[in-house]
Amino acid sequence: MKIMIIGSSGSGKSTFARELGKITSYPILHLDKVFHKYPSEIAREKLREATRIFIFQNENVIIDGNYGSTLDERLPFADEVIWLKTPRLKTTFRVIKRSIKSRVFGKNRPDIAEEFKEKWDKEYLEFLKFVWTFPEKEFPQIEQKIKEFNVENKVIILKNRKDKEKYLANYGRKAKN
Repeated sequence: MKIMIIGSSGSGKSTFARELGKITSYPILHLDKVFHKYPSEIAREKLREATRIFIFQNENVIIDGNYGSTLDERLPFADEVIWLKTPRLKTTFRVIKRSIKSRVFGKNRPDIAEEFKEKWDKEYLEFLKFVWTFPEKEFPQIEQKIKEFNVENKVIILKNRKDKEKYLANYGRKAKN
């Protein structure tokens, strides 16, 4: 089973991946951990390479991350695409909150490269704008890729914590049978 988890930054992809990983024992590839390990000029290629290797080396996988430029590498192999459509106010708040935690405590979250250092600069403001405008700008592109690879019937949309808990509970029951 190859499971992709997509959605905006701050939607809860990594947390959800860890929770699903506990139930399934599937290995998890956190795309942020790969992307932020390398300089920007080679990061996307390293991301594509890591994705291909991970998919082909593992029968069962969970891949957490959006990275629209690598959807072509993942969608053809997906048995399930979990799309977290968390409201923009919540995603933006979570991104700001984790940034503050990182700066105050000086420790990155477990799903990001150790080398990554959060900066509060113009680039960070652009990132916040990206998170805020994600539904308008990125949803149509994701929908187009989903249609292009004919995986509409494999997409599960989860909009809130209740949806996530219900999905995980059902998956847990399936895993026990």
